[in-house]
Amino acid sequence: MYRAVFLDIDGTILNSKNQLEDETIESIHKVQKKGIIVGLASGRSLEASKIYGDKLQCSLYATYNGSLVFLNNKIIHDVKISSKVAYDLCSQTYQYGGKYIHFSYSTSRSNQPLYEEHLLPFAKKANLEDTDCEAHRLTLYINSEQRKVLKEKVLEDYVFEEGDRLEVYPKGSKWTGIQSAIQQLNILPEEVIAIGNGINDVEMLESSGLGIAMGNATDYVKSKANMIVEDNDHYGVARALRTIFKI
Repeated sequence: MYRAVFLDIDGTILNSKNQLEDETIESIHKVQKKGIIVGLASGRSLEASKIYGDKLQCSLYATYNGSLVFLNNKIIHDVKISSKVAYDLCSQTYQYGGKYIHFSYSTSRSNQPLYEEHLLPFAKKANLEDTDCEAHRLTLYINSEQRKVLKEKVLEDYVFEEGDRLEVYPKGSKWTGIQSAIQQLNILPEEVIAIGNGINDVEMLESSGLGIAMGNATDYVKSKANMIVEDNDHYGVARALRTIFKI
């Protein structure tokens, strides 16, 4: 019996136009009415996750790729990138002529602020010295060769490429954060469903009782899942939940 569902946001509950469709919302609400806990697991901050979590009536968030977890508005798991690593990576990015964004709780700092929803909280203009503190997430806009160099420097941390940028998180994963939540809720891993589409979803797909890959996921991500559903433009999440929970 499944007791909890964890959903990625971008490319999973959101369609390719970054919209949360009514059919997805309705399906999730029906699952919640059955007593199933639904949480969001994302690389986003709490602020950027709650835009959709509030519509879905969620009270559980594994944010910053699982490094900062909230249950009923309380922090239950909190790990960070060290101040030295954060400063070194931002400094190197600056030397390359790139853009860095340093996220910590509800604060972000950048040498060239960008204003996109997934980057909430929007960054304050900052000097390099301002990045000499612990971070939950670093977003580094540099070219592919520069990304290769910096990836080698932080192999002990969780690093992945996302289009034109390098994302750096503390050691761990979404699943690490999810584990802290389900332990408090007395839920077993085999009682968890995880749905996602990205490389940073792989561990939660492999470790949960039922890992579901979206149709728009890469072949590698799909190979790590127990089930593959329709893509995010064809109600993949809604159809999966309707099938599993018979709603």
